Amino acid sequence: MNDNRKIFFSRLIAFMIDWLFLAVWAGLLFGIVMLITKGNPSQPANPWVGQLIGLVTMTFPFTLYFALCESSRWQASIGKRVVRLHVSRRSGGRLSLSRAFLRNAIKFLPWEFGHTVAQQAFAAGDEPFPLWLWGPFIIAMVGPLWWIVSLALTGHTPYDRWTSARVSHSGKQSHGE
Repeated sequence: MNDNRKIFFSRLIAFMIDWLFLAVWAGLLFGIVMLITKGNPSQPANPWVGQLIGLVTMTFPFTLYFALCESSRWQASIGKRVVRLHVSRRSGGRLSLSRAFLRNAIKFLPWEFGHTVAQQAFAAGDEPFPLWLWGPFIIAMVGPLWWIVSLALTGHTPYDRWTSARVSHSGKQSHGE
């Protein structure tokens, strides 16, 4: 199997492992909310408050998890460690925390746009889908597709290129970009 295909499949497996941690985190938050509210949580005041709650409790912590792990001496999230991948600067060496945070913020930007669509569509109820939501909807759908196609074809994602990062198998130098 060529290096691009190995990286592609390894990154997909790593991401699935990391998503298990996300599911555990989401379940923990859900359980805490249900305990605190005795199973009857109130609805956010408006969809933007709901958006902010999701950003603060899900997107930001998960982005920070990846950034802290990938800028640490391990240079990898737990999922990447399991499949023996690491993240580094394209020129070699560890990513700074700010570069790792930017890399992951870009990676999860379509996810946050998806949250926007969900919050606003839920708040609209039986009203027609607001026209302005088509922009965030397209970003939420096309972004991850772009990431996956780019990874499959080149072994790299756009957010890796934009932040001068690379993901390679531990102990091996990645092929050049």
